Amino acid sequence: MVTPRLPADSIKLELRSLINQSSAAEPALAKRLDDIWHWIKDKKVGLLTSKRVVLDFLTELILDAKLWLKLRSLNDEQREDFFERSQLSPVAQYWYQFLFTQWIDESDPKLAIWKKRMMSGDYSQKDEALINSVSEEIEAGGGACLYRHILDLSMATDLAVSGSSALPLCVQLTVLAEKWLENKKDNWEATIRYWGVRRGLLVSINPSNERDRLLLADVILEKSDLMPDNGYAVHIF
Repeated sequence: MVTPRLPADSIKLELRSLINQSSAAEPALAKRLDDIWHWIKDKKVGLLTSKRVVLDFLTELILDAKLWLKLRSLNDEQREDFFERSQLSPVAQYWYQFLFTQWIDESDPKLAIWKKRMMSGDYSQKDEALINSVSEEIEAGGGACLYRHILDLSMATDLAVSGSSALPLCVQLTVLAEKWLENKKDNWEATIRYWGVRRGLLVSINPSNERDRLLLADVILEKSDLMPDNGYAVHIF
């Protein structure tokens, strides 16, 4: 979440370059990027500059697409060597090799909705401070975290996490009380199943409760290490 955002005046040039670069070898990526291009192509630089979340998303997308294209050009041995040399965490590898690929290849039923919300300013990252805090604590505890707008808005995932087991876990946080949680759980599970996520954790937390916040990172790391290779769980504080 701290990746320096690209300037608005270079975003369109970067997108067009990536579309041209991928159109022959990776047409699914080119198609997805072209959809994003048409979303912003008529927006003035000043307007885009004022849209912090839009620029953050576009920066993530451009940087991820560049690395994804590089990884696709490597054979298995070269890719493993790259992961080792770049010290890419297991959860980051999972993102590039599976989830980002899924988003490129599959239809995204939520994309049109959240593009509209994001551009209109209706998408506010109210839980950003909590997610940043939890991420820092997980990493301090030896785990790895990855946040992406695509994970959040399309895949019902606030954080993708890996602990000592190196198995990725997709985590969503909610402030809903237990009696209101069933419908949320059903929608969450349907979404992550759609994207092929094998391990998911839904955590209900009261963010104003300091004890819950302090224990949150420990609970996520413990679940990441102990949950089976294939399964979903709910944790209620």
